[in-house]
Amino acid sequence: MDLTRTERRLLWTGTALAGVLHLLVPGLLLSLARLGYRWALSVEFTPQEGSRRRVRLLGVGNLVVAAVLRRLLD
Repeated sequence: MDLTRTERRLLWTGTALAGVLHLLVPGLLLSLARLGYRWALSVEFTPQEGSRRRVRLLGVGNLVVAAVLRRLLD
């Protein structure tokens, strides 16, 4: 699959942005997940103890993936 330079930049930048959001506002993301589960799936989602820590860990993973993508795609 051939990506344009703009598409490659958007891919790693979007991944990095997602990582930063996961690190900075995990509570907001969990609240949005709760709403999404309620509206789209008609189920209750209740974050457990440690959920914010796990969301932040996902953010670190996203930042690592973004760094790898930037290295590979640029």
